[in-house]
Order: sequence, then structure tokens, then C-alpha cells
Amino acid sequence: MKRSILILGLVSIAVEAAPPPLPVPLRLPPGLTQTLPIVKSASYAGDAVRANDCPDDKDNPFGTCSSVLFGGYAMWASHLSGNIEIRFFPPRNNVAHFEIFHPGNLRGDDARIKAPLFYDMPVKENVILDAFDAVSSGDLNLVNGEVTNFRYNVFVSNSWYLALGGVNPSLKPPPFQFPGIYGTARAKFEQRRDGLLDFSFAGTTFLPLGNNVSGDPVRLPLPFCGPLLNGECAGFEAPGSSLHPQLQITTKVPSEAPCGGNCISIQPNTVQEYTANAFYTSFGDTFTVNIPQLGGVATGRTHLQGRYAIQFGEPTVFGTIPIAVSSLPPSGLLAPIPDAPAPLDSFKITMFGHDERLFFPNFTYITADPVLLEDGFDPSIGVLDPGSGTVIGGLLFRGVPAQSLFSAIINLNITRIPLGTFQHVGPAKFERGANGGNVFRYNGAVVLTFDTFLFPSPDYDNPNSAFTSGPGSDLNPFLRFQGLQQAGARPTAVKAGSATNVLSSFNQRFNYSYSIPCNPTPGQAFSFEYTNQAQSGTFKMDNLSSVSCVNSRLSRMGAGDADIVSFTGYGTWSKDDDVHAVNVQVSNAPNEAYVSIQVDGGVISKAHTKPPFDPIP
Repeated sequence: MKRSILILGLVSIAVEAAPPPLPVPLRLPPGLTQTLPIVKSASYAGDAVRANDCPDDKDNPFGTCSSVLFGGYAMWASHLSGNIEIRFFPPRNNVAHFEIFHPGNLRGDDARIKAPLFYDMPVKENVILDAFDAVSSGDLNLVNGEVTNFRYNVFVSNSWYLALGGVNPSLKPPPFQFPGIYGTARAKFEQRRDGLLDFSFAGTTFLPLGNNVSGDPVRLPLPFCGPLLNGECAGFEAPGSSLHPQLQITTKVPSEAPCGGNCISIQPNTVQEYTANAFYTSFGDTFTVNIPQLGGVATGRTHLQGRYAIQFGEPTVFGTIPIAVSSLPPSGLLAPIPDAPAPLDSFKITMFGHDERLFFPNFTYITADPVLLEDGFDPSIGVLDPGSGTVIGGLLFRGVPAQSLFSAIINLNITRIPLGTFQHVGPAKFERGANGGNVFRYNGAVVLTFDTFLFPSPDYDNPNSAFTSGPGSDLNPFLRFQGLQQAGARPTAVKAGSATNVLSSFNQRFNYSYSIPCNPTPGQAFSFEYTNQAQSGTFKMDNLSSVSCVNSRLSRMGAGDADIVSFTGYGTWSKDDDVHAVNVQVSNAPNEAYVSIQVDGGVISKAHTKPPFDPIP
């Protein structure tokens, strides 16, 4: 079973749970050795370089300041071709050790490393070769297909890495290790008809450069080089910069259908903003815990407000496009987002959720103060195939779905499981929506074993009342995104509505009314008022700071109109004299009616109409 290690001395909440047995156990190849060609369209190497200006020691070695250069990551990707050889050892107790080699090396197409602003360099002579002193290896369970103790070690060589070494002569680059000190390494074997095993691998790793290399300032190369690919390039100081290499290799031909008329139009080397459709944006967990006192299984879910920043990089010669996906708070919040409490303060709060009740057959829990924390050390990067609209091999998104029950679990098991981030993995897709707008969809999940761990009673403050989970206990965190981007000119409609005595999912009655212009002009009227009856408090908006009107994926609205309005503003809360922010989303989409209201990110007040079913993006 695989355990991830957080670079700040923290470890993940639990070991990944073993998968169930396969219908038929895997069979090893004849002679225990196989050599197969990798599929070029689905195999690639790449990097997302974060060029920073973080000279202060307090921000290093991880480069945690916000002074990012060039408007985003400098990204590149190169599709690979070649053969992969896998040598298996005789199995013991249905577990076979294996080693991986690359006879003749893997070779990639020439590429360009490019950022949204200014930075642009060729990446030539891409070669993947075996590490000299570390064999890539793991253990394969033939009964359930689980791969454990997996390490992938390779040298990645190209003109850009050579130039990086040239401007940092004291830098002695080691082989890339997946997962390395902080990263991921996912491997899968699948039986083929010819008796061999298809192999798929996806890995990421985090390589911070710090603010100096053996006392010399960290530099990144510039595209002013000599005539030979020997690393003789000019450079510039970039303290706190970091590399985020990624590698994906597969021998299995992908089967994604072409998107045809639903393909989106992509502008390379840009960062695009998508509004989160809160009806479909959520995190949660299915608590399959073997605790007789609880009486069975429970599923919790909260919906999130926010945005997505999606960076599209330079297209490869294969036509695919490297991407990076990041979650963001709602637009228009002018005050800094508070830091997460320790030990989570290394991660940024990006999205805000709603308090909920979690119903086990015998007990009810309060899950309060939910926020999504994004892991900035292992960003969500991949390669998009525009012809199918899918991210090749799916998308990894690392984050922490923080809320009060999660905190109580951590506190009960703090000596065993200091906190890390969940490695959600799942399909991600871009498609054309209503009125030509773009839609981003993601459905990530991870399964974690929870055997023998402590689970709190509803009285979180009494650790002596906790329950011990028995065999077969799992946590099943999920993370779902849907982002919407309006095409063409902004809608010109004024969105208005009201409702009284609405019952929130937290069993609170509330009223609201709004009149919001989608494309406000100076002096144009607007209004929003919200009363939470349970709190006897009313918010009145005096200033409107941000508006986004978008069409849902299956919208029926005409040009110039929209069926989802999101807005942020500032005003007063009747229970004090301070100025407060509010972020609101109202959806009147077909079969997706929904309202979410959060005052000061939900700290002062919040209410929403949680869908009674579990919407899948």
C-alpha cells in the first residue's frame, strides 16, 4: 500500500486502500519478461516551471512567496516513443516483484517551454534513459492488480535542462524520482489477449531550487544561447523557483471518442478563468467505516463557491496542449483570504463550502466550516487532447477538504497521521456548452483505508468517547468540479429574483432578493438583501464588486442572457457595525435550481439549497 510524504514533515491521512479482487487474477508473461512499444499519443514527458522572485530565506527552499514571474507556469510537453521492458520475478503469495527498463531509451519530439508572458525557449533533444544507480521497480499483486513499493527513476535530458545546469554550475541534477521527496507515482497493469500485460504509469514530483545553489544565486536560462546545445545560455536570477516534472507512459491505446462539434477553441499560452458552477462543485466522503456503534455507512457532501484558473500552454507537435488547473476564491473579494490553521497553513484556502449534517443510522454529525485547501507544491497539471476534449490519463488534484469532522479525525490520530493532502484522481474534460461557451468537468476520487483508526463521536470535544474502526474500514473522499466560461460578449440581461422562508440544508430558514446587471455600467442600479431567520440577522449590499453571468451546460437561454449569476459585494450585517463581504450564486438552469449565499466566506452567515441527489459534473 502506498503512503505519501509531505515535504514539510507531514504525512497523508491514511494509506490508500487495497482494491477489490479482479474477476480473473493477472497472469505473468511467458518467461517473466516482456518488451512492448509505448503509445506515443498517450505518453509524454513535461514540466511546469514556477519562475519566482523569492529571495527571502523565510520563503525558501520551497519558494512560497507570491512573486511569480511571466504570468504563470513556464510549461512544456513532449510525446515519447520507444520500448519499455519489464522483468518480473517469481511471485510469492501472489505478489510478483518487477523491474522496468527502457532499452534504446525513450525519445521525445522537440517542444517549446513557454509562459503566458515573455518567456519562450526551445526544448530539444528530449531523451528518457534509465537511472544509473536506481532501478525502477515495484510489487504487483496478481489477485487485485495493486502495485505497491513503486518507484520510477529516470534521467530526463533535453536542451532546457542542460541550459539550467549551465547557468547553475554548482547544480548537480540527480535522476528524476517519482514520487521522490514529494510527488506521486501511479502504476497499473492490465491483461492483454496475447498473454502480456499492458502497463500504464503517471508520475509527478516537486523539485524546489531554493534561493541559492551552494551559495550562488539560483538562475533560470534565457533563450540567448550559443550555436550548440551545450547549455551555454544567458540566465537571470530567479530565487525560489521550482520544477514540477511530470511523466506519463502507457502501452495501451486510448479509446476516447472524438469531441466533434463539441470541441472547444483554445488560445495557447493564456490563463483562462472559469466560474465554478456550485451546483456541481463539491467535495465529500463516503464513510465506509466498520464501527457497529454508528450502525452503517454515511455520505457527506458540501457544495463550493469559487473559480478556476486554467492555463493552456504551447501546443506540442502532436497537437496536444499542456495545461495547469488551479482553484480560486470567488471573484471580487478585496480582503486577503485568511491562512488556514496550523498545520494546514502551508496550503491556501481556495473555495468556501456550507455547514452540513452527516447522518449515520445511529448518530448525526455536524460538519462545520468547510473549505478547500489546494496543494501548491504538487500542482494539477496534465496534457489535453483537443480532439477528444479529455486530459490524457485523467487529472491529479491534490488538496485538503477541511471541515470540523476532518479536524477531529486528525486530532484523534495525530500521533499516527499528521496531515497531508488527498491525491484525487479522475477524468477531466473540456467541451463546448450552450451558446458556444466552454465547460470544464472533473470527477476526482481516492480510497483510503481506515482500519484501526479512531473515529470521533458526535461530541468532538470528548476524545474518550471515540470509536475504533474495524477491518474493512475505508474513507472515500471525492472532489467534483464544473467550470463555465461565457463565449463572446458579456450578457446584458439584469438577473432578478426573490424567495422567502427557504429551508437550507442545515435546517435554517432564510429569505433573499436580488437584482444584478450582468454587465453593470456606472450608476446602474443593483440590489441584494438576505435574512437568516435562525440568526435573526440581515445583510444588505451597498457596493457591487464583481459579477459573472454564465450559461449552464444545457442552458436554453438566448443570446445576451444567462441562467447562472454569481456576484460579490460589500454591505452591512444587522448584528454589528462592520463592513462585510458577500458572495452569492443563483442558478435557474433547467433541473439545476440552486442558491448559495456566504457572508464573509461563510464566517458570519451562510445558507444554500443543497441538491437532494449527488450531482456528477
